[in-house]
Amino acid sequence: MKAQPGAVVQALYRRELLPWALSGFTLGMVEGATAAVLVKQGFAGLASRDVVNLAAAFVSGAPALSNMTSFVWANLAHGRERIRMLALLLALFGVLVGAIGLWPRASAGLAFTVVSVIAARVVWAGVLTARTAVWSANYPRQMLARITGGIVTVTALGMALAAAFAGVVLQTQPLLTRWLYALAGIAGLAAAWSYRRMRVRQAFRLRQAEHAEGASDTLFSFAVMRRILREDPAYRRFMTALALYGAGNLMIAAQLVVMYSDELHLPAATQVVLLTIVPLLCVPLFTPMWARMFDAGHVVEFRARQCWVLIAAMGVVIIAMFTGFTPLLWLAAMLFGIATAGANLGWNLGHNDFASLGKVQQYMGVNVTLTGMRGLIAPPAGVLVYSLLTRAQPGAGRYALLLPMAMTLAGAIGFKRMQLSRGTRSQ
Repeated sequence: MKAQPGAVVQALYRRELLPWALSGFTLGMVEGATAAVLVKQGFAGLASRDVVNLAAAFVSGAPALSNMTSFVWANLAHGRERIRMLALLLALFGVLVGAIGLWPRASAGLAFTVVSVIAARVVWAGVLTARTAVWSANYPRQMLARITGGIVTVTALGMALAAAFAGVVLQTQPLLTRWLYALAGIAGLAAAWSYRRMRVRQAFRLRQAEHAEGASDTLFSFAVMRRILREDPAYRRFMTALALYGAGNLMIAAQLVVMYSDELHLPAATQVVLLTIVPLLCVPLFTPMWARMFDAGHVVEFRARQCWVLIAAMGVVIIAMFTGFTPLLWLAAMLFGIATAGANLGWNLGHNDFASLGKVQQYMGVNVTLTGMRGLIAPPAGVLVYSLLTRAQPGAGRYALLLPMAMTLAGAIGFKRMQLSRGTRSQ
């Protein structure tokens, strides 16, 4: 029988919905694909095509790249009151996103815009790092995915709404983009104000657990990350498979922003719909299915099933790019969204199946720091491979899509091998 949340848990859950929906709208303006399309379209002709493509790649990878700072946020959060910290971070996030609209739409503005997007995502990395301990303390493991899945869903809806506005503005009144950033900044400030009402259930238990594990004395650093990976071989194997899977996902996302514009010449609004809105709308539809699967077992078994949806999405988009049959792009967008719905749960919660309560934040720090390394390398590498192939022979750039496909497939095989290994040990 499925466990039901108590009155306290339900009250805490309801308090989280509004701030994460509002911050989702703010987040939507600096979310990988949407922000990359805004950069690609907004600065086209103001710099060379290769420079704009590379800028779009860095913006596309900014959500992952910024996570390299997670160890700083983990250090700041340990032993501190989480709600006040999260409210401050959400307010700063809103200010940074709103400020992006102030930069001039000229060649110099391109660099400022890229840096501003990355700075905003660095602050969001702090939000992600700090809130994982709140969720672990407030919600029981057997219903954690269902509850946080609802929070992720309202965030995704806010992001989809921002992407829809961005698509309409790009198609009709591109000069109004700066006002859309201002609106997103106001939403972020409202989210911060609303989150002040949130509470941590038995907050003393979280602080005691952190002190017991030495979390308040041992700073999270690359040395701590190496120690965790050295001492926990199961988590090390899991992170290795996730590195391949995640790098492929980040790489193809950046490539598609460039190819949809340069190869298929799709309108900006269509690009936003395919790359952001359709995938995000799939998140609330399919999160409950993935949440039931996640709650039923270990994250290794979950990932071993979920990863194949992303591979299917990549396969469909590659067929569309090689055949020119663009209706397949809509099927690919849906599959990317279904895969994202599961990946959000696995990424936010998967480390809980390896870490004790006092080390949850450290394990999450390992996860997001490695994600940041992927974000730094994979998107620009994928776009550079595309550019090199295109220069070598016109039309050959599409073969660059085979690289992220191979990497993601290698990660899926790693998850499957871990699943089979766990099954063998349990017999």
